[in-house]
Amino acid sequence: MSLYQQVAKKLRQRIEAGNYQPGEALPRQAELALEFNTSRVTIQKALDILFNDNLIIRKQGSGTYVSPTYSSALDIISSQYGGTTQLFAGKATVSTQVLHFEIRLPTDEESQKLHIESTIPVYDIYRLRKLDNNPYELTKSIMPLSVISNLTKEVAERSIFAFIQHDLGLEIGNSVRRISADKTKNDDIQYLDCETHDPILQVSQTVSLKDGRIFEYAQTRHRYDKGSIVVFNKVPMV
Repeated sequence: MSLYQQVAKKLRQRIEAGNYQPGEALPRQAELALEFNTSRVTIQKALDILFNDNLIIRKQGSGTYVSPTYSSALDIISSQYGGTTQLFAGKATVSTQVLHFEIRLPTDEESQKLHIESTIPVYDIYRLRKLDNNPYELTKSIMPLSVISNLTKEVAERSIFAFIQHDLGLEIGNSVRRISADKTKNDDIQYLDCETHDPILQVSQTVSLKDGRIFEYAQTRHRYDKGSIVVFNKVPMV
């Protein structure tokens, strides 16, 4: 890890720990350069990382500030998604219960979403994810065997995204999400401890590798009171 990445990581940890509050100014670049015993160029590159991750904003002639809309530990920044285990690393303990795991042929809808033929088998994985032993989400993932190989129930009990990146050596690319509200269903009551009339936040998404191949079509259901999904729109400077 390069020095500017180390600095960015340290500043990120301070923001996430609440050392710098939303809307609060960060120390000036000269002060940070002195603290980390490095150049202002290195500090600038570190701040660029935080800016691109929507953690900070810049005010011309004033300085750098923690984003006023910086989210809590349970919030998902739409541009940062990389799997639940990786997303909450250092923030909460993620545990997984695999409710269903099988290999089968895809439905017509799944074939269309994954851009595969109906004869290509897929993994059908249904999991309950918990944060600090509290129900957080139910996720149904459909993955084609032609793209993801050697996936097992034991892997699904840990982090599938980490397995894809580290064991298979594949690079995860883009995701496309559809966020909607839904009514509570039986599984939400049983596994997420929802009440009958609680609303549910549902996220449907397809995730691609860097080479463009779609490796997951997933539907995730969240309790309404367990965080949120934060979307940032950057307006280009003119």
